[in-house]
Amino acid sequence: MMRPHLPNAALRRVLAPALTALTAFTAFTALTVLTGCGLLGPATYDPDETAIEADAGEEFTLSVPSHASLGERWYVAEPKPASGVLRATGEEQENSGSDADGADGGSQLFRFKAVARGSTRIRLIHCPVHACVDKGDDSATASPPPPTGSTAAPASSRPTYHTYTVTVK
Repeated sequence: MMRPHLPNAALRRVLAPALTALTAFTAFTALTVLTGCGLLGPATYDPDETAIEADAGEEFTLSVPSHASLGERWYVAEPKPASGVLRATGEEQENSGSDADGADGGSQLFRFKAVARGSTRIRLIHCPVHACVDKGDDSATASPPPPTGSTAAPASSRPTYHTYTVTVK
């Protein structure tokens, strides 16, 4: 009966960590490639991630904090992203699990698809209650400033803009 030849203990001590590292690297690389290609779902970007790179055909999501129960809303502001580079594919509100008035912790999600090579900007306007004029078609502008001599609204109730730069490769 023939016995299989097993490497000596010293060789096993050297090969075992190397094989473990190679296996982990291969799994990480595969996951990164699948995620980057959108095979595991679109990438989601938070407000602090304003520089976005995508491949043509790739989908991604912008996630911004929103308290819809308090009358707060986000819109894609003018100028709209270049339609030859990027296309909006949808929008939804994600709540924290509570529909109670004053509940917080929700998010508003904006979904996009990279269409072709180029660069464009996405400007979102954050509108606290009564801070914006809804223009319909999911767009808004900031409300006109208060008349001269009146008390200005506190900064927390004024609209603010947030800009993302998207480069499609």
